[in-house]
Amino acid sequence: MEDSDKLAQLDQHFVDIYEVARAKVLERQKHEALIVIQDDDLLFYRTGNALERFSGLMPPLYNKMKTLGHIPLGVFCLLHDHTGNALPKVVLDEVKDYRRRIADADAALDTDEEAKTGILPAPSPIVAKVMAFLDRVITDGAISHDTLHSLTRSVAPGLEPVLAAAAHAQLEACNAIVTHIRDDLLSDAQWTCLHVLVLGPYMAKQGEIFLQYFAELLQTPAEGDKRLVYFAGDDLPQAMDRLGTTMLDAIASQAIFGERQRLHRDVLADATTQYMKQLRLPLSDLSDDLDAVSRP
Repeated sequence: MEDSDKLAQLDQHFVDIYEVARAKVLERQKHEALIVIQDDDLLFYRTGNALERFSGLMPPLYNKMKTLGHIPLGVFCLLHDHTGNALPKVVLDEVKDYRRRIADADAALDTDEEAKTGILPAPSPIVAKVMAFLDRVITDGAISHDTLHSLTRSVAPGLEPVLAAAAHAQLEACNAIVTHIRDDLLSDAQWTCLHVLVLGPYMAKQGEIFLQYFAELLQTPAEGDKRLVYFAGDDLPQAMDRLGTTMLDAIASQAIFGERQRLHRDVLADATTQYMKQLRLPLSDLSDDLDAVSRP
């Protein structure tokens, strides 16, 4: 057997050992206390109990405000590549279809009641502005860059209270479930061992609503490993593997390096940083060219 094959087999055996250890760490945490946030559900694991599923993290008000807030973004995505010229028929048809869908949902998007109850400071102008804009686009068969951006900027102030209402609705729903878990289902000892795994979109990680909530609740960093972990995506088995990896790496890192976070960055990171100070990289004007291309 070649030396390279021996090394490959040995390292694969390490992978096998690691995966067994990771599974044990994860299973141990499930037996202590674990909350997983996935879409509309809060999954709750604890000692001696079957998995419990609490739905309702996306209450009706949240869904309504979220849908309303997405409408201007949908218009922008439809049209931002087609400014300055007549719209291709396929794009114009998509615009007409989107307008029809908004019109069909007009009653469901009405915010008079939210304004009356103080959820919103006033009825949202977003739908009216967007519908008038789309009517103009359909009539003209074209759209300019300035006109599109005029719409998106004009609806921005109206987006803030809509987004605030969505956040409030979701946080209230989450807090009601977590309060029930804290007060009725967990002992004090279990609560101190509780870990939370949040599944969500990649771009939402910075300031993500549940990261902020649980970081404050558990008094732990949103960017860390001690009690709170974020996974970008919706694959629950992969997310569980990420949680197990994060926990095992922290334990091993503390034991080997005396630093809990050391294995949360590339194992070659520190050596690379030092070597990069000595490495002479060829310079070129490519970065200047790229900057010029990226400027509007």
